Amino acid sequence: MKSTSSLLLPIFCLFLSFPTIFGQSLRSYERAGDDAVKKKDYGAAVQHYATVLKRDQDNISVLWKYAESARLYFAYAEADKSYQKIAASKRPNKDFPLLNFRLGEVKKSQGKYDAAIDYFEKFLKERPIKAGPEFFEKALDEIEVCRAAKVMMAESQQVEVKNLGRGINSPYSDFAPVVMGDTLFFSSYRFDKKGDRSQPKSKLTRVMISSKGGRAREPGRGFPTTDTAHIAHTAFSPDGHYMVFSACKNLNAYDIRCELWLTVVDRRNRWLPAIRLPEPINLPGYTATQPNIGYDEYYQGPVLWFASDRPGGKGNLDLWYVPLDTVFFCPCALPLPGKTITRLPRFQEPLNASALNTPENDGMPFFFAPTQQLYFSSEGWPGLGGWDVFSAQKEKTDFSKPTNAGPGVNTSYNDVYFFLKEDGQHGYLSSNRPGALYLDEVNKACCNDLWSFKLPKPVTPPNLAATDSVPTISAKSPPVETETLPQLPQAPQLQDFVGLPLYFDNDEPDKRTRRTTTQKTYEETVQSYLERQREYRDRFSAGLPPLRADEAESMIDAFFENEVRRGHDRLGQLCDVLLARLQKGESIEVMIKGYTSPRARTEYNLNLGKRRVSSVKNHFAAFSDGVFGPFLRSGQLKITEVSFGETTARSDISDDLADERNSIYHPDASRERRVEIVEIRER
Repeated sequence: MKSTSSLLLPIFCLFLSFPTIFGQSLRSYERAGDDAVKKKDYGAAVQHYATVLKRDQDNISVLWKYAESARLYFAYAEADKSYQKIAASKRPNKDFPLLNFRLGEVKKSQGKYDAAIDYFEKFLKERPIKAGPEFFEKALDEIEVCRAAKVMMAESQQVEVKNLGRGINSPYSDFAPVVMGDTLFFSSYRFDKKGDRSQPKSKLTRVMISSKGGRAREPGRGFPTTDTAHIAHTAFSPDGHYMVFSACKNLNAYDIRCELWLTVVDRRNRWLPAIRLPEPINLPGYTATQPNIGYDEYYQGPVLWFASDRPGGKGNLDLWYVPLDTVFFCPCALPLPGKTITRLPRFQEPLNASALNTPENDGMPFFFAPTQQLYFSSEGWPGLGGWDVFSAQKEKTDFSKPTNAGPGVNTSYNDVYFFLKEDGQHGYLSSNRPGALYLDEVNKACCNDLWSFKLPKPVTPPNLAATDSVPTISAKSPPVETETLPQLPQAPQLQDFVGLPLYFDNDEPDKRTRRTTTQKTYEETVQSYLERQREYRDRFSAGLPPLRADEAESMIDAFFENEVRRGHDRLGQLCDVLLARLQKGESIEVMIKGYTSPRARTEYNLNLGKRRVSSVKNHFAAFSDGVFGPFLRSGQLKITEVSFGETTARSDISDDLADERNSIYHPDASRERRVEIVEIRER
């Protein structure tokens, strides 16, 4: 028999309780960390190893354990820093043969694809004897995945993504969004387990709702709940009267086993006592979880989708589906008021969606009835990193090859539980991407938050008559044959990047100096800036009433996600396009201007603007191990700089040093701290 493992980690992102050890030796802390790793409680392991390193910072063996635990705990930046320290020691290759491979993994997980490729190639070049052959094969695959991710980023469309804020999200994982009418249902891992005496208390998942965009709350009396199991993953029948959900229990700190249950809303809108679904839906010793119900045109009725590690799949978590009993799930069959569910629906043997499954984990299905597309998240299909969202078109019992949902919906982090509203443009997902609330502030690890998104408008081929039947093509639609959609997206051109803004933290790079140049690259300074997103959110919303605080937090998240992070990603795309043109023999000049907010005096700001331009020039010089160096030295690539300081800043931007909320943390002030690509000339 088999239990779940990492397949549920993106859901709960566990940070379970662990005993505090007083007055014991460093070896005791290390053993406690080792025990936590055996239990797959990586959050606890990080804490124990960190205690050892505070008093013995040169203990490279413990540092390796700390880095490995941080990586598995999704604290990628902390793992990266620790691996780098090991690499700088005198014993990296002898004792840690997977060091460069792990560095490649954490770089990829942070979206630093060029650096990831460099480390994977270094690993392959050195071919450490103690590394197994499977890692060499994996490194080759990862290089191709990173290269594909770079291409995907270059072809990205604008997707508006917004964190739902503290009115919905918590520092613990919030996930599995579903909309019924004007109510958002989701699952939250924020509830203390009653009767638990450990510190901190163990947590349970329960379902929460948000009506008409209001603050999250529990559904109320009668809704399925328990003090001993996780209740999660609501899935409603098309009429909204039947709900399937997961009830899960921890087998240990990491492994969870789930079953699917059913409840009904009777004719007086009351929740009836839930019943466990029978075999073949639930199988003893195996997980059935993450249900979704959608109307299937081929089966002419509702179909239940779910994820399971049962026999007959490709390995780990697989996607399964089964047509539902249309007699049982008919609204006319609802129990009378005051009655319970007197009989169970009849279930066929579930079908494995083998064309969509991989040997890795595939789950979180969402069937979009208007276009008959299945959306799901996967670790196995090539993507941007972590779990990515994919879609596949269903035709009778066949499926198209899965299509990656692309940047915006996906990041290098875990992007799961895609839900699309009926308009085909707006929806929700769950992600631990930067900007999510941290459970562990020190390591910036955990957890998933709920995010809303808006996709680009569907593409309608211009050469088809208005009366023709035109399929709806969303940003996630599978590839369409050129006969049906003759105009495919064009590759980005140099002029597409004119006007691109690149944003900076206050007084960065190099605080409190009058120098006009810097040694830092834009990559370095923007990563530090992005790590302060939560601080900006907290400082900008501090002291405001709840509704205004939510609005303030949303403003900050929208700025960081849709402007700062997008600007950084677009700069990488520009470098790729620029390199291709230079390699064809073209001569190109890029003109950039530096801007500042008006907090300091004019002379200081002029120098600060020049430093910002300098950091962007450094970015070009350092890009992909200095690939632009020969072009810069020969003059084939020319970077022209003009710094305007704050002289063009908006007059309504605060320059009050005491008013940090408006002069530093306000998005309008933040937008003034930038370098802008104002012109690209072919010479």
